[in-house]
Amino acid sequence: MKTEFFSKEDKPKISIIITIYNQESFILKVYSSILNQSIKEIEIIFVDDNSSDNSFLIIEKLKRKDQRIVYLKNKKNHGTFFSRNKGVLHANGEYVITIDPDDLLLNNILIKCYDYANRYNLDIIQFYHLVGHLKNNELDIINNRSGIVFQPETNNLFFEYHTRYLWDKLIRRTIFIKSIYFMKDKFKKERFIIHNDDTACFGIFKSAYSYGQVKEVGYFYNRDILNSTTRKNFIPININGRFRSLFATMYYYYEQSEDNIFEKTKGGYHFFEYRIVRKYESKIKYLTGEFEYINRVLDIYLNSTFMNSTQKNKLKSFKKKINNQYEKQLKINFNNSNI
Repeated sequence: MKTEFFSKEDKPKISIIITIYNQESFILKVYSSILNQSIKEIEIIFVDDNSSDNSFLIIEKLKRKDQRIVYLKNKKNHGTFFSRNKGVLHANGEYVITIDPDDLLLNNILIKCYDYANRYNLDIIQFYHLVGHLKNNELDIINNRSGIVFQPETNNLFFEYHTRYLWDKLIRRTIFIKSIYFMKDKFKKERFIIHNDDTACFGIFKSAYSYGQVKEVGYFYNRDILNSTTRKNFIPININGRFRSLFATMYYYYEQSEDNIFEKTKGGYHFFEYRIVRKYESKIKYLTGEFEYINRVLDIYLNSTFMNSTQKNKLKSFKKKINNQYEKQLKINFNNSNI
């Protein structure tokens, strides 16, 4: 017998998007953390990225009891970026939140964020989250910028004082959809092979009109999970896609109008220094392609007039490491071709 949580005529207040790929062992745990939330006017959308395990059977069993559950399955494996957007486009909630199946919602965070959003008419509501290893009892609380911000400052929040994850944010569905089409237009030639919160947050903050923060811990990001999707980030095919999308973001900012120096410098170079270098410079060794594209974007900034000498020297240093890896890859390819 199905449980009636809210009237079928009412639209849900929040749509929860969960993308899964062969993660059957986590489905019941993440579902339980959702049930522990007091808000009942929700829909729970599982987007199955063509799993080969028993995920479908588990979700179908849950669906017989909970009418709020929606199940979508990709005909082939597309990755989290595609699957998440698919879930958002099928959603009916006023707001959406995307969560990973191996993580947990905490502290009744959904209703707290929803009430806060309605009180101040906010597009993005961010909250604190825990990151750590439950097995070792190692937990860190990650907080963010506080206060309420409106356009045009929301466009610059992508570079300031907040995490670039999606799962610590409640987002107005119309804004999320607007950002999806914005990204398709600006980055239609790019390949987002694995989930890319950097790229998704970029589009959302460019599309949003207002932002606020709830000073509550609402999410647990579990680093104990060995087969978490994020562990796939640094295999070659995925790191190539990640670098491509990051440098596409830099390229977008270079194309901004001449009078928008903030976006050219803060959006371009500072994104390079504070996001690409700090997080991904050590991962250059995983690159097997995209060298031509990365060099092209770096050269655009190196030949610009708005960069100072210190900034250009850092760009040159990064370019040298990219090309050293390119030479190594050429040797590997040559040796493999002669085996």
